[in-house]
Amino acid sequence: MRKIIKGISTLNPVDVEKEYLDFTVDYAISHGFDHYQLIGPIHDNVRGNIDGMTFFKKYERFNSEKDAEYVKYCMEVVNPALEKLSSAGVKSYMWHHELDLAAGFNAAFPEALNEYGDVEVTHPLVKDYLVNKIKDFFEAYPKMDGIILTLHETKVPLLKLKNQKLDKIGRVKYVTEILYLTCKELGKELIVRPFASVAEDYEMMTRAYEEISSDLIIMDKWTQFDWSLCLPHNRFFEKIKKNPLFVEADIFGEFFGKGRLPLMLKRHITEKFEYCESHSPVGYVARIDRSGRDPFGEVNEVNLAIMHAVLSGDDVDARVDEFFREKYGDAGSEVRTLMDPTEDILRKIIYLKGYYYSQLSLFPKLNHCKNHFYFEMMRDECNIVSEEWFIPPSWDRGSISAVMEEKESAVRESEKLLDKLISIKDKLSANEYEDLYRKFKNLYFAAKIWKTMTNAFYAYAKYFEKGDDKYEKDLFDCLDNLTQMNKAGIEEFGDGFYCVSGDSLAGVGRIEQITEFVRDTRESFEIEKRTNAELCGEGLYDYIIAGGGSESHGLKKEVNFSDTLTVDGELCRIPGNSRAWATINAHGWFSYELKVRPNSLNKIYVRLGTMGDELSIKITLGDAFTEIREKWNGKKDVVLSYNASDEDRVRIRFDKLSSNPPLIFNIRVK
Repeated sequence: MRKIIKGISTLNPVDVEKEYLDFTVDYAISHGFDHYQLIGPIHDNVRGNIDGMTFFKKYERFNSEKDAEYVKYCMEVVNPALEKLSSAGVKSYMWHHELDLAAGFNAAFPEALNEYGDVEVTHPLVKDYLVNKIKDFFEAYPKMDGIILTLHETKVPLLKLKNQKLDKIGRVKYVTEILYLTCKELGKELIVRPFASVAEDYEMMTRAYEEISSDLIIMDKWTQFDWSLCLPHNRFFEKIKKNPLFVEADIFGEFFGKGRLPLMLKRHITEKFEYCESHSPVGYVARIDRSGRDPFGEVNEVNLAIMHAVLSGDDVDARVDEFFREKYGDAGSEVRTLMDPTEDILRKIIYLKGYYYSQLSLFPKLNHCKNHFYFEMMRDECNIVSEEWFIPPSWDRGSISAVMEEKESAVRESEKLLDKLISIKDKLSANEYEDLYRKFKNLYFAAKIWKTMTNAFYAYAKYFEKGDDKYEKDLFDCLDNLTQMNKAGIEEFGDGFYCVSGDSLAGVGRIEQITEFVRDTRESFEIEKRTNAELCGEGLYDYIIAGGGSESHGLKKEVNFSDTLTVDGELCRIPGNSRAWATINAHGWFSYELKVRPNSLNKIYVRLGTMGDELSIKITLGDAFTEIREKWNGKKDVVLSYNASDEDRVRIRFDKLSSNPPLIFNIRVK
C-alpha cells in the first residue's frame, strides 16, 4: 500500500478539555497516526473557530466579545499538546468556519455594508480583518500546522448573501484565496471542506478551489453530502480532477446513537475504504468522538481498531478478533458475535427501507418528522418528489406491511442479543457487563420505540386519509405506549437512557425527547383535526394545511430546512429556518403541487403571517411570481389568480427573502 496520511479528528464539537486532549494526542502518537485535527466548539458563536481561542491585536476592539478565560485556557493547554505532536512528527490542524465576522463588525464598519444591510464581501476591511485574524491565530499557536476551512454554518452565510458584487463562485474563491495566501505566507497549510448540501454548490466550490491552486487539498466525506449510512459513496470525488483528495470518515456513529447504542461498523468502514482507494486519496482522517462522548474503554472502540487496520493494510477480521480477545478475554468471541449484527439492526431501526429516517440518530422532534416525510411514507399512495440529498434515487417504500415487519424484526433481533448477553454475564467483569448491558438494553428500547413511533405516524396519516375514528384511538394508544417506555427507560438508566438528550446540537440542557414528541404530536393532531373540519366545511376544490401531517401535495423544499411550527393555535410552515439568523440556511424555500380546475380561472387563497412586523416573501405560482414586502399584523389572506389551460395541477412555491421568517398557514383553491 502506498504511503498515505493517517489522521484522527477530536473534540467534536465541544470545548477544549485538557485531560481528553492530552489523552487523544498520546493515542494518535502511540498508534502511528501522523495527522491530528482539533474541532472544538464550532457551533458556539463565542468560543467556536479560531476566533474563539485567539485574542485579536489590530482588531482588539472585538476582544470584548470573546470569553477571555476560555481563550487563556486554550493557549495554556493546546500549545503544550501541539509541542508534543510536533516533536513526534504529527501535523496538527484547527477547524475553522468562514465568513465569521465579529458580532459588532457591522456597527463598527457601516461603510462595509451594502444596500441590503449585508457585509459586502469584497470590501477591503473584510480582507484586512481575515488576514489579521489568521496572523493572530498562528502567532498564538505557532506549532499549529494549518487550518481546516468550511464555508458554512457561520454568522454570515457566505453562499446566501444578497446583492453582492461577486457571484457565489466568486465569493468562495475570494474568501478562500485570502486565507490560502495568508497561510502560505506564514508557512502554514489550508485544507478546504466543501460540505455542500446541494450538488450545484458542491461543484461550484470545487471549481473555485481548483482555480485558486492545484496544491489546495480538498477534504471531503466518504458518504455523499453527510454522515447518514443510507447515503451512497461520495460520487463527487470524480469531480476533483486537479487537487489532492483527503477523505473524512465518521467511525463513531454520529447518525447511529452517538455512542449510546452498540455499533460495529465493519461493513461500512471496509466498503467505504475500498471505494475511496479507487480515487487514490492522499490520506484519511477519522472522527472519533461526538458531543462529549467517545468510544475509549468501551465496546464501540472496536471501530477504531477497524479503521486502524484498513489504514495499515492489516487483516481486519484478525484485528477485530484481537480487540475482543484483549478486552474481554475468554468471552471475546461471544462479545464479537453480539456486535456483528449491530450495524444491520440499527439500519432497520433508524432507517426505513434504506431511507433517511432519523434525527442525528436521536429520537426525533415532530418538526423533524414533518420535514422528512414520515407521514407521507404512511400513505397508501406514497409520493415523495423532493429530490433531497438524503433520499436514494431508487428508493421504493414497498408495502406498509413490509415497513412494519422491518421495524418488528429489529425488535426481535435486538431482544435476542440482549438475552445472549445476559446468558454470558458470569464471563464478564462487573464493569464490562454494565457497559454492554446499558448499550444492548438501550438498543432494545430504541427498536421498540421506533416501531411504536412508526405505528403512530401510520395512525396519524390514516386518520386524515380515511377519516376513520379508529385511527385516532390507535394514535393516542401509541403515544401512551411511548410515554410508558420513556418512563421505563429513565427508571432504569436515568440520563443514560437513549431518549434523554444532553446533546449540544439538540438544544441547551437536558431534554426528554419522547415527552416532547408526545406533547407536540397530541397538540398537532388536535389542531389539524379542527382545521381540517373547518376547511372541509368550506366546500373547497383543494386545500393544504401547511405544516400538518396530512399536507402531502408533492412537497419539495431546500434540503431539510423548512421548519413547521404552531403559532397562535394554528399549524404553519416556514421556508427556511425559524431563527432570525440561521447557521446553515438563511433563505430557504418550499413548494406544493395544487389541484386546479382545467380551462378555468382559479382563485387561490394563501393565509400568511410573519414572525416579525414585516412580511417578506416571494410566491411563485406556475411561471408567475409575486413579491411582498410590507408591514403585516396577524394572519391575512393573499389572493392569487391562476388561469389554467388543460392542466389540472400547478406548483406554488414560497421563498424567504429576509431574515424575518414568513409563516404559511394554509392554501385554499375555491
